Amino acid sequence: MRLLDVATVLDIEKDIQRAGPHTKFFEECGGGTAEYVILSHRWGDEVDYNEMARLMRMTESDRNEIKRRAGYEKIIKTCEQALRDGYRWIWIDTCCIDRRRSSELSEAVNSMYRWYRKSQKCYAYLNDVEDSTFPTKQDFNKFAKFNGWPEWFSRGWTLQELIAPKQVEFFNKDWVPIGGKQDLAGMLEKITHIPPGVLKHGRIPRTVCVAQIMSWAADRETTRMEDRAYSLLGLFDVNMPILYGEGEKAFRRLQLEIIRTFNDHSIFAWNPKGQFDWLGGVLAGDPSHFRGCHDIEKVELDEFVDEVMDYYQSGPSMAASRKFACLRSCYFTLRQQLLRQQLSSELFIVTNAGIQICLPVVPHCDSSSVFRAILACRDYYGNLITIDLTSPELQSSYRISAAVRFRHSRPELRTLYLACSAPDTEKYHYFKLDDRHASYYDFTRRGTFPREFTSDTITVSSLTNDLVVIVYVNDGAKSRFAVAVGFYLGQGRVHVAYDEYSATDEVPWRDFAKRVSDRLWSAPIEDCFVSGVKCAHLPRAIWDARVVWYSGNKQTNVMIDVERCSGCCIGPRERIAASNDWDTFDTPGFMKTVHNFRGLKLDGKHVWFYECSDQRTILGDYGAYSNGTFEPCGNIFEDMQALGIDPVDPAYHPVVSCVSSDSNVLHGKHDSLAIEFRFQDKCLTCYSPMGLSLPTNQQLVLLLKAFSSHLTGKHLVTTVIQCSDISRGDREGGRRDSESGECSLRTVSCFRFDLEYQIRHLRVTIPSQSQAVVSLSAPLRVHRFGEENLPA
Repeated sequence: MRLLDVATVLDIEKDIQRAGPHTKFFEECGGGTAEYVILSHRWGDEVDYNEMARLMRMTESDRNEIKRRAGYEKIIKTCEQALRDGYRWIWIDTCCIDRRRSSELSEAVNSMYRWYRKSQKCYAYLNDVEDSTFPTKQDFNKFAKFNGWPEWFSRGWTLQELIAPKQVEFFNKDWVPIGGKQDLAGMLEKITHIPPGVLKHGRIPRTVCVAQIMSWAADRETTRMEDRAYSLLGLFDVNMPILYGEGEKAFRRLQLEIIRTFNDHSIFAWNPKGQFDWLGGVLAGDPSHFRGCHDIEKVELDEFVDEVMDYYQSGPSMAASRKFACLRSCYFTLRQQLLRQQLSSELFIVTNAGIQICLPVVPHCDSSSVFRAILACRDYYGNLITIDLTSPELQSSYRISAAVRFRHSRPELRTLYLACSAPDTEKYHYFKLDDRHASYYDFTRRGTFPREFTSDTITVSSLTNDLVVIVYVNDGAKSRFAVAVGFYLGQGRVHVAYDEYSATDEVPWRDFAKRVSDRLWSAPIEDCFVSGVKCAHLPRAIWDARVVWYSGNKQTNVMIDVERCSGCCIGPRERIAASNDWDTFDTPGFMKTVHNFRGLKLDGKHVWFYECSDQRTILGDYGAYSNGTFEPCGNIFEDMQALGIDPVDPAYHPVVSCVSSDSNVLHGKHDSLAIEFRFQDKCLTCYSPMGLSLPTNQQLVLLLKAFSSHLTGKHLVTTVIQCSDISRGDREGGRRDSESGECSLRTVSCFRFDLEYQIRHLRVTIPSQSQAVVSLSAPLRVHRFGEENLPA
């Protein structure tokens, strides 16, 4: 420990001529016998050790520059106050540590609490307090940035500097004393939440738990991220290497050192009120996660066992008749003894798999991998604190946000391996939204809650419980509804909810979204379906809001629609199955492949179709389909002309796609590129194929919605694959050429609720003069017919 000589500093300050270049300001004090005072302050323009040691060897101009600093004035004022109090030595962190030497810096950080503890007195300099009395109430005008109190109370290092010394005397900006720690203990408790007994005696009793100590640092800040951890070492009486640059890992290392030293469950009790969502390890990310933990108390083993047994006996009864009462009593007595023996023998063990610990847990009603662990600590109301965990695939247990629907059953003891950090490889689930139909009745997306998403894809973690609410509003009709998508207990879930309040209430959309979110989190968990349709009638309106979804392993496709109410708005809605090919070629709506007979690829995505013959069908035809026979009765582009809509509008131009297959690419007759694909014992070769599909833009989607009434029960041709010629053959190589070209086409069955499409695919004959317009050698790009020249 390096101390500053008060007399030498003041003598030189009075008469610089009396000092020589070898004047010593510092004295090494390794034995710790010297009496000294110590300074606690907020750093500013300071003087470091190197500058102070070279002060007398500097040029006069450099020395005068240092003397003009506020940090030099603090050194002089501290020395003057120490001299008045009768002390020869002082210690100031800015100039008594040579920070160029990492070993000295590490020693100082690990020893600082002890140095403050051994000081005779600590001077706490509040540089932003102008009054001659200590502040007794929050003043947001004077201290706006620091919660209404002087900045000194917002700094991380000053926490130990307040607790450790036996005496702390506060000074205002003019170095006028404004009170001492002993006399101000009640006011300091109000500011810091530190109990008066800890402040007065300068020691932290064993009854104070880890979470409570951490809570004292929850609202404090440090310049370096690592110092949020390093400034707490002395409070827990632990030591660890100082590694600036490790970032948030420093606080994780601190918690592991505490775990190795104390058997205190409260270190896992952070985020007690669920202020934020969390997925990851059981260790907190920083001290702010312990905000609100100042009322947590540690529960000793015997009391913990008694309380767990009380919970255990409140579970389902072993027997209802009297003759089993004695047996029950003996059973619980034995169970209590075993529980006490097992819990007392299990201490924290830090392993590669996580923190090994034995805890009583309660399983979840709907998931075997989710459970609630009971900790040996209680909250302000005397309730044992619990944390929710998940163990995917029987691996380490990760902490998750609070879940619902836990069984009211007896806890069971489990040996757990609690993960220290989040999984290395995060897993995500994607919700792809298609809300184009909602705009047909002027409903637009207003916003999302609690996180903001502007794209049509919402990403959530598939390891945690997550929920996002999307609000849709029709301002003219003063009507709105919400669609909630989320991932809970390993399943993607979709909901739709209406606004119960009248339009005159003018509840902000965020409040409406939060209300929906809160209601869904507290609602019973319904059975989860891979696909389905849900409806909600909008009050004071003639509309139904509907959602249709289909879930895959990684993605859930969700379509949002608004339809005129059919008149039966009272009573529960029947669940309707719906599904979609999430990896197939894009279509103007929610569609599902029903049969898979033959397949080609459009722009690299599979498209399946049926075989039909002797039929002339074009893109946009609709009609009846049965047993491989398609009978068109109309065409949407002809209907557009009848309504005065220009079908030549570029928005309705077909999308041209490259055609390929999983089989061979050949050069055949006509010296043009061809593709070959096989099914069962047949082989089919298509020459110069070209794919034409209906566009999937907003205009066509709304057009189909407008046509849904007379398309009901019919099928729509959405894709045509044209080719100049087709050859048939078999696997043995036999081949015959067709007399005319053919095309493959895909039809979609349409219902009144036009989102409930079912895809069917046809291949029909077309005239042989069909021209080849796309070569397979061209890049797999999408071209709109007529907008640009197509590759030969």
